[in-house]
Amino acid sequence: MSVAPMDQGPPTVRRFGAVNWLGIRSLIRREMHREIRFFGIAVFGPALQAALFASVFALAAGDRVVSANDLPFMEFLVPGLIFSALMLRAFESTAHSIMYDKLEADIGDILMAPMMPGELLTGMVTGAVAVALSVALSVWIVMMPFAAVIPAHPIAALTYLFLAALFFAGLGVIASILSEKWDTLSGKETFLLIPIIFLSGTFFPISAVPEGPWQDVLSHNPIFWMVDGFRWSMSGVTETDPSGGIMIAFSLTAGTLLAARQLIKSGYKLKP
Repeated sequence: MSVAPMDQGPPTVRRFGAVNWLGIRSLIRREMHREIRFFGIAVFGPALQAALFASVFALAAGDRVVSANDLPFMEFLVPGLIFSALMLRAFESTAHSIMYDKLEADIGDILMAPMMPGELLTGMVTGAVAVALSVALSVWIVMMPFAAVIPAHPIAALTYLFLAALFFAGLGVIASILSEKWDTLSGKETFLLIPIIFLSGTFFPISAVPEGPWQDVLSHNPIFWMVDGFRWSMSGVTETDPSGGIMIAFSLTAGTLLAARQLIKSGYKLKP
């Protein structure tokens, strides 16, 4: 007696539509809740650090009138402090979150969610971008007594901040996936990320560096173009072409997010 094959039914389809908005919102809410728990450290900590930096520079200058690129030094310094705080916070937000989930074996629960790699990446970086922008705002407010810098080009300033936050949040995803423990991740941040940021014209103009190989190296640092572009958007003064900074920011952000998405899709060092 033959048995008729069972009807397999229609192929399985996603019940969430083209984009799993519920999953993305849930992941964003999870990441934001984690940041809110440490809101004082995540947001006000960088603002306090920036105020201490500014205080040291102000005490060192004393009554002398110090300028950089035809700007009072504090007006030159404030955009750099804002941008550096945003970059570091965006990187640390995603990097620390994913590393914690990896070491606590929670990352499997996230990967098993009915979400595509791009959706997972969106949920991971959106919270980091929101926190990084909050840090930038807090640093700007804290720095007002030192130098009341009002953006000369507000739309450009927001564009630079948003792209930089996305770029460094994507870098945080990549760095944490490639790291097997906290020491490895800290090494990447201490010996790679922070030197690149500090040597990007954040605290000094590139024109102040003597001509030679060091000036060439610093001027080819892509972060320098982003920092200088943001400084132009805040003060109207620049050492480079602002359109070049925007193009570099777009290119770096797109390439980094695509690489992060591919790593999530492959499950490299995420799946057991």
